[in-house]
Amino acid sequence: MSRPSRPAPWLGPEDGRVDPSAPGVLRPLLERAAGLATLAEGEALPAARLAAQLGEADLARALLARSGGLLDSAEAARLLAEPLPAALLRAARNDLPPAPPALALAPGEREMFVRGLAAWLLRGAGTGGPRVALPPAPAGVPPLPAGLSVLPALPAPERWRWGIERALASAQEQGQDHLTLACASWSTQQEALRSLRERYGAEAVGDEDSPITVLTLEDAVRLLSAAWTWDLPRFARLLSGPLLLDGLHTLVPDLLGVVTDLLADASRVFGWTVLGLPGVGRDWPAAFQPLPAPPTSALPSASAGTPGQPCQVVCPPQPRDLHALARAVAAQPGDRLVMLPSRASAARLAGLLPGSTLLSSSLCPVHLAAQVEALSERRRRGEPVLVVATTLPPPLLGTFGHLWHLLAPLPHLAEALSLCQGTLHVVSLLDVATPVAWGEQVELTRALLAAGRPLGDPATQRDYYRQVAERRGQALRQSGLAHERQALNYATLASELVPRPGTSVPVFVPYDEAARQLIAELHEARVFAGPALRYAAWLTPSEAARAVRRGQAESLGWALLWRAPYDPQYGLASELVAQARLSEQG
Repeated sequence: MSRPSRPAPWLGPEDGRVDPSAPGVLRPLLERAAGLATLAEGEALPAARLAAQLGEADLARALLARSGGLLDSAEAARLLAEPLPAALLRAARNDLPPAPPALALAPGEREMFVRGLAAWLLRGAGTGGPRVALPPAPAGVPPLPAGLSVLPALPAPERWRWGIERALASAQEQGQDHLTLACASWSTQQEALRSLRERYGAEAVGDEDSPITVLTLEDAVRLLSAAWTWDLPRFARLLSGPLLLDGLHTLVPDLLGVVTDLLADASRVFGWTVLGLPGVGRDWPAAFQPLPAPPTSALPSASAGTPGQPCQVVCPPQPRDLHALARAVAAQPGDRLVMLPSRASAARLAGLLPGSTLLSSSLCPVHLAAQVEALSERRRRGEPVLVVATTLPPPLLGTFGHLWHLLAPLPHLAEALSLCQGTLHVVSLLDVATPVAWGEQVELTRALLAAGRPLGDPATQRDYYRQVAERRGQALRQSGLAHERQALNYATLASELVPRPGTSVPVFVPYDEAARQLIAELHEARVFAGPALRYAAWLTPSEAARAVRRGQAESLGWALLWRAPYDPQYGLASELVAQARLSEQG
């Protein structure tokens, strides 16, 4: 990822003001940064070099973030070693008060401390809060304990509701004005937005201007490992209120281990409150304190004790290809959903199934939301729908009589089961590759299915996770990422933890007038904030390079601006859909 072409404006407290929401452990260094900035006449790089040459290593690394990012240690050392005028160093030694004493921190804690310090330096003092007040906590709901905790497995609406109520009590107790819920996928984010807006109102629930912020888990993981100027201020906001993590159970064990370490270090250093909201049963890392289930009286009466929808799971013995799958799907009546792992395979199948609706990252999230709303309207009219998707649709669409799902790790199938009221077909396909990252998880799931173990059974889910942890060589990758943290290699860690490292390129598409305005701003600034991704679809690097060669897109280095027409039905997948239709005709 390239750095900004010009520096961001200085947002640090050069006037001596310190953000009142900043953790107490950071305030002495924020005040120290204001003095250094004054001597350096507001210039970030000289201020960072001044801190470094005064022996204040942590503050130097944090101040360097304004020049583009926290960087890796080798590049940071090169930039910080440039000599400064002797008069400037002399003024710093003579005019500034003594530096705050260095803190005794473990390596992981220090890595997180520097990230948090950089985040608040870039966030600055006087940052505006949410547009409306945080809703009050219900009477009698206890606040969350300090640190990391986790609820027992609950259905999505119930775990969101109880988690939010306890987080409201915590925020109220701490005088905080917002909280954040991170959902496992785009579809669960949409369902959480709908459910929580019904309960708290549309103005109270939304993006990072709202007191109840709803992000994706992918976005939360990116902010936990924030290394760049555009993400760091968002990390400061994330840290300044309770965080609820829905879908931690979907992370593979090695990634869960690294994320847990980041959360635990942030909690110890900054006093952060974090709650896990799982949808399946599993054994959690020791850093998470198990919490009791909410009392029955706290759950909606309609859902307390409601049995799951009946669904038969079938596993056809022979693999088939996409054409055969399309014929099998077309032969069934009623509402149908097909889940495939990749954008390309989903686009090809959509081309083989006329009348189907495609939900994939070939469409930007705003476009996806419009597609879901159109599907909801059709279902309200009693029309059957056929959906091809790479991520589960929001539960607001209801259940499907037939659901086809490529053989996948058990958590994927268990979540799909909740949308099926009829038959779940677990299929193997000859011309669709299984994601490499799934590896042994797929074979373990196959064995559990062959043994007749029920997907939705908590005992099956816990057994699955135990066996995955035993089989994977997770310690090797975790130790590698732990080394990057200890070495303060922020850029490398961020690139490793991004869920799509090196495999996808964001493409900002002209979906509507707001998107076209965003593209104009990005063309000028070359830097984007995370919420801008609501107008981003995705391509593989080879697809992105081809689009640039054809003149369909303009490259920003880290992303593309789409300059060709954007298909209102299939987004960036329109070419693959058309090719699939031609192959069927041939």
